Amino acid sequence: MSSAKQAAGQRKNRVLLVDDNMTNLQVLFQALEQEGYELLVAQSGEEALEIAAEAQPDLILLDINMPGIDGYQTCVKLKQSERTRASVVVFLSARGDTADKVKGLEIGAVDYIDKPFQFEEVLARVRKHLELHARERQLEQINEELEARLGEGFRDLIDEDVERLIGAGESDDLEFKSTLRWNLHSNKSDKRIENACLKTVAAYLNSGGGMLMVGVDDDGKPLGLDADKFPNEDKMLLHLNTLILNHLGGEFAQLIKAAIYSVQDQRVLVVQCMDSAEPVFFRRDNDEYFYVRTGPATAALSPSEVIAYLKGR
Repeated sequence: MSSAKQAAGQRKNRVLLVDDNMTNLQVLFQALEQEGYELLVAQSGEEALEIAAEAQPDLILLDINMPGIDGYQTCVKLKQSERTRASVVVFLSARGDTADKVKGLEIGAVDYIDKPFQFEEVLARVRKHLELHARERQLEQINEELEARLGEGFRDLIDEDVERLIGAGESDDLEFKSTLRWNLHSNKSDKRIENACLKTVAAYLNSGGGMLMVGVDDDGKPLGLDADKFPNEDKMLLHLNTLILNHLGGEFAQLIKAAIYSVQDQRVLVVQCMDSAEPVFFRRDNDEYFYVRTGPATAALSPSEVIAYLKGR
């Protein structure tokens, strides 16, 4: 099964063939019927608009020269309708004029197939545009889900809120780290300390969200941020952002909000993490790991456990 067909969900990809010439329709039908598409046929622009509004095809192969409303007019009406504007339009034309092709692209078509038809070209172009269409729909769905989660919003915290959270202690969705990068035992910057923070962030993204606080020891005592030896707080936030981009992925940055608060005369970094619809992998030094929260702890899953976990989400 092609990626385009998989992405289309339970139904087959739906293709509408529009041409006033029955011979042309038969040629197109023969070229595409073995691909497993659901094929629909119209012999005029008016008929095409009616069928498209009802069936909402994924792709429309649309002849330009037709009696009544021509292909250009039909395309304009398709793109004006909420029910059909998402359908991919590919023009069919015996014209070779560049101006005609530019006009078609300007009104919403994505491509041209010249007459007389070549089976291989028809198949290749239809496959390509259906695959692109499926990716676009998948991206739209991801963006809608992201907007829905972002609409719930990050917590609007003030210093007193952070102090109360620290007082309640660590939990499934709250973890303390003394530093972001500095090893207090060796007294130097240590990527293992960075990794520990990033593992927690990745686990929260994979497990419904949570909050990491840096500058707080395991007992809930605010230590402040001086131990990390950044020249200023902006540099610390920039360093955290760079770590996220490099080792988790920039596509997840919108699900993470970092800010610094004052607690008991100390400054504390709070990293809020929202739930990610896509799996988040921690990558460093050519290794890749998948982390989740198991109670108040972070755990790495084996490849088989990752597969089982993602299937169960």
